[in-house]
Amino acid sequence: MNINVKDITITSLETIMAVDIVTGDFMFTMDELQNATIAQTQEVVPITGKAGRKLNSLKRNKAVTISGANGLISAGLLELQTGGSFEEKLTTVRWTDTFFAESDAAATNFVAVGTAGNEIGVIFIKNQDGTLGKSLTQGAAAAPGIFTYNPATKAIGFDADAIPDGTELVAFYDRRIKANVLENYSDNYSGKCALYVDALGEDTCGNIYRVQFYIPKADFDGNFDVAMGESQTVHAFSAESLSGACGAAGIYWTYTIFGAEEDDAA
Repeated sequence: MNINVKDITITSLETIMAVDIVTGDFMFTMDELQNATIAQTQEVVPITGKAGRKLNSLKRNKAVTISGANGLISAGLLELQTGGSFEEKLTTVRWTDTFFAESDAAATNFVAVGTAGNEIGVIFIKNQDGTLGKSLTQGAAAAPGIFTYNPATKAIGFDADAIPDGTELVAFYDRRIKANVLENYSDNYSGKCALYVDALGEDTCGNIYRVQFYIPKADFDGNFDVAMGESQTVHAFSAESLSGACGAAGIYWTYTIFGAEEDDAA
C-alpha cells in the first residue's frame, strides 16, 4: 500500500501497552487514555568566535519523555511507578459502620477485629443534625456509658434503658478481609519497560492508517499524581526513553505507519 507519510493526522489515541524489556512478556495496557505526549529535547551549544559571533553549533544530549493521563486507575501502571506488586491476601481495613439500637442492644454489620475486649473501642451517638455526639466506651460489662461487644455474634449490649430504641449509632473499627493489596515500600523504586503507543491516523485523502510508536526502554518516573475529588480521578504518568535497550541500541523510539487492513508480509 502506497502511504503518504508526509501528512498524517492522528485522529484517535488507542492504547499504550507495556511489555517486559528482556522477555517481551505482556505487563499491562492503558486503554482509556485521555492524552499522551512524546516530547523530544536537544541541547544546542553555540560555537563562537571573535566578539561572541556565532560560528556554528554543537548538538548533543538528545532526550525523549513520554507522559499522559489515563481515565482509569491502572493497576499495572501503579506497580511500575511504585516498584511494588499487587498481592491477593488477608488484610485489615478501617470501616465506618452505622446501626441502630433496639431493646438495649445493637449489632455491627461486620465483625470488628482487634485487641480482645477492645475491638471497637468507642461508639458514637449520632445527633439529629448528622454530627457525632456522646460517646460510649467498650468494656467487660454493660454500665452507664459502657457497652459490650461479642465478635462471634457481632452483638452489642447496653445498660438497661441507657439507649432509646431507634437511636442511630456510629462506630469505626477494623475488618479482616481478603483483598488485592499494593504496598508502596520506601526502598522500592519505579521500574522500566518497553512501550507500544497505538493510534489511528488519516492522510489528506481520507485514508485510514495504524500508527505505532515503539519505545524500547522507558524508565518510569516515581513522581506521579492520582488526583481525587469532585472531578474525575485521572492516573497521570511520565517516563523517559533510554538509549541502549537490548536489540535496539541507540534508538529512543520508532514510528511506524501502516494500512489499517495491511496484509502480512512474506
